[in-house]
Amino acid sequence: MKECFTNEGKVITRRNHVEDQTVNQAGVYKLCVALASASLGELQVGVDNPNTNSLLFLSGLIGRDNSIARHEILGLLWLYSIDIHGAILVQWDNTVYLTQPRNASPFQRLMYDYIRLEAPH
Repeated sequence: MKECFTNEGKVITRRNHVEDQTVNQAGVYKLCVALASASLGELQVGVDNPNTNSLLFLSGLIGRDNSIARHEILGLLWLYSIDIHGAILVQWDNTVYLTQPRNASPFQRLMYDYIRLEAPH
């Protein structure tokens, strides 16, 4: 497990580098996100802009496995493959923003296992 999205609406940022080639403007990149646990949380994903008006993905309410309360013992694995059109990416640095906005309880959290950006095939 890498990190936990807390009940404070924490934003996890990851920078991805497109160095060896130019960005395929016509292609569709895949952002693969594996959540190790979800407890009454929500995953929001944006690229290069953390503003909620420009989100690429919203999971809606997910997770009822109670693994957060069990001291982060792994629960169900949630896998997401999110399309990111090459037209919104730039060469070199792109920042992916992952947010958990629900914060009514300290048990509303997400824990991720991995995050990967895949180039078009």
